[in-house]
Amino acid sequence: MIWRRPKDVVSEAFASFRREPAAFRRDPDGGTLVLPTMPLVQQLLDEFGLKHSIDDDGDLVVRWEKCSVYFFFYGQKREILQARLYMNRRFDVDTRGTLALLLDEWNRVKLFPKAYTVLPDDGRVGICAEQVFDFEAGVTRAQLKYSIGLWVDTLLRFTDWVDEQV
Repeated sequence: MIWRRPKDVVSEAFASFRREPAAFRRDPDGGTLVLPTMPLVQQLLDEFGLKHSIDDDGDLVVRWEKCSVYFFFYGQKREILQARLYMNRRFDVDTRGTLALLLDEWNRVKLFPKAYTVLPDDGRVGICAEQVFDFEAGVTRAQLKYSIGLWVDTLLRFTDWVDEQV
């Protein structure tokens, strides 16, 4: 027999997180819990020494020679933060199946980032990878900085791996 936790127990466990806005809660170690914001992410990127800009669509982006990493905010309170890498390199459409198999292998053996192909307006296959997390319960500044640093590092390592494979 498989034990299942009733939904109401789970709901009650998370209810305390929703009672107070994240900006006013404190974590057990004393840091204030906040939601990620564009200015905060920009500040953290500055601390990493990463040059960033806002594109024509209003999205935060860091560009490298081989790729660009965009930071997107989703959710009612913009509490979901996503770092999405777009490789600059493009491939012929007839290679999409082979690329998909290669990325399936990455997704099978690596925990993150999630990788996939896209078909942009230029008609050539692109490769993307992404990290995402829902910070609805809040996050300390230190935790967010650590997460963003880890995300950028693993996304850039993914780019190197793709270059080694194709």
